[in-house]
Amino acid sequence: MARFSQEPQADGTSIVSVAGEIDLAVAEDFVGVAEACLRQGSGIQLDLGDVTFIDSSGLGVLVRLRKEAVEQDKTFRLANVSNSVERLLEVTGLDHVFYPSSSS
Repeated sequence: MARFSQEPQADGTSIVSVAGEIDLAVAEDFVGVAEACLRQGSGIQLDLGDVTFIDSSGLGVLVRLRKEAVEQDKTFRLANVSNSVERLLEVTGLDHVFYPSSSS
């Protein structure tokens, strides 16, 4: 089970910190929290440092949220990415989507 907390920033963005497992059981809750932040502000930063597991549902949430932010011309950033999330992004090739300027 994952836990979510949000912290509005002075620049209008929100930091959403996620801890635990991001899977099918929590995917819609995660989307709800993050989409609310996107609606209310200028962007979102997802702090994934305490994520211990992520499955394809969680990965789908990250892709969905990034797409919605881009469509709304809002900022989207992953921060403090845990090893489990980093590995999944690399294996799926999505690291180039979330970190377009990085060279691997």
